[in-house]
Amino acid sequence: MSGSFDDKRRAISRMFSGDNQYRNFGAVLTSLEIRGFRGVADLTLSLKSPVTALSGLNGTGKSTIAQLATCAYRRPPGRWRYYVKDYFPVSALDPKPFADDAHAIYSYSDPKGVGARQVTVSRAKVEWSGYKRQPERSSYYIGLNWFIPKVERRDFSVYAARSLTVGAVVPLSSEAMRHIGRILGISYTELNFAEVIHGPRTARLATADAGGRRYSENHMGFGEARVLYMVSEMENAPQRSLFVLEEPETALHGDAQRRLARYLVDVSYRRRHQIILTTHSSAILGELHRESVVYLGRSPDGFLTATTGLSTYQVDSYLSERHHGRPTVCVEDDFAACLTTEIVRLCDPHLLAGLNYLKIGGGQQIPSAVRVLRQARARTVGICDGDMPERIYSAEGMFRLPGVRPPEEEVFLDSAVVAYFRKHPYLIDLPDLLATADGHHYFPDVVAAKVAVSKAVVVAEACRAYVSARQPADFKAFIEFLHRELQDHH
Repeated sequence: MSGSFDDKRRAISRMFSGDNQYRNFGAVLTSLEIRGFRGVADLTLSLKSPVTALSGLNGTGKSTIAQLATCAYRRPPGRWRYYVKDYFPVSALDPKPFADDAHAIYSYSDPKGVGARQVTVSRAKVEWSGYKRQPERSSYYIGLNWFIPKVERRDFSVYAARSLTVGAVVPLSSEAMRHIGRILGISYTELNFAEVIHGPRTARLATADAGGRRYSENHMGFGEARVLYMVSEMENAPQRSLFVLEEPETALHGDAQRRLARYLVDVSYRRRHQIILTTHSSAILGELHRESVVYLGRSPDGFLTATTGLSTYQVDSYLSERHHGRPTVCVEDDFAACLTTEIVRLCDPHLLAGLNYLKIGGGQQIPSAVRVLRQARARTVGICDGDMPERIYSAEGMFRLPGVRPPEEEVFLDSAVVAYFRKHPYLIDLPDLLATADGHHYFPDVVAAKVAVSKAVVVAEACRAYVSARQPADFKAFIEFLHRELQDHH
């Protein structure tokens, strides 16, 4: 498939579903149950995409989950494998990194059905058992210490630089070079790994040619060199490998982070890798399919949850900014926030001063956001668009905007709003103008372009005209819901 990024993002979702799962990805990890490791007392994580991003505030168990995931497979001949003891050493300073009955339950796709194969790794007195029953697979853990610049390590390639001898030079494939250049925004003409020799010692050193300049990794930025090694590993690993990446965005700017996320989708599609990453990057999370994003949250009593489908990092931003004292209304976008504001302004303007809006970006995800925030004891409700299905607006803490159409259609096609824009100073016919829009989400844009004012002004005036044509009694149930849920819920 040589289609667009969106095509590949949808494709890997289909490839990971049902009977396609084993055929495309082999004995892929489909779920991980963790009991009694570090701060993860009891958690079940379902993996619904071959690319899974674990997000959440610090201390929510992202690294614990990632490390245990690498212990899911037996090693193929000639390959290294990871064991639980590699990540959870017992010492005088850490006498109890896991509970006495700690165990991890791994579920894998199987030719007989998704998740049909299950293996438990547990501790029998001293050693961990269960490894022999695991399927075989090449696994790679790329943590923060996986690549450390040789300059920082005072490697002999630095302190003995003048006396190095260059041995064999192995070029990276043109495809790997293209992916690295695209992520970093650098036009390379050559990328190699060169053997360097000093006496009895040898090492491998990355070299590059870009912009007429030749240089080795000792003169690369940390982000550039790390991406070079990471992409090279993913392009050269056996197909259907497992890659666990700890914060791959480190040292990359926002655009490079977005392009890295796109590369991860692409390499999973092409080479059938399963990729599990931990990240604090909204740029990366925003590029991934909703099924790829798992939000880890911890309530004040220590209970850990994993919620799939929150597409942004805004929940974390809310929690980290300590807005807990103010009620929060989760909505889909700016339009829904503005319409909610005007309804509240008409019915109870005193309520406005205390509200925060959290724009989730997708109506389907609002109930999940409400649940996560309530578990953190935040006063939270969700308002979904009027055209959402009943299972969304009837969920706990949820209500919906007026009407049964998308709110842009409900407002801009309302007779009172049409009349408002027909008068001075706008003098436009909304129905005719809106017929030129590419869908209801673009209604404010085409109106703003026509009347030469900002989109925000158009949205505010349209919502105000819509609400002003009604009586407070028309929104009685809406306002009662806000009062009841935001005052009574703790």
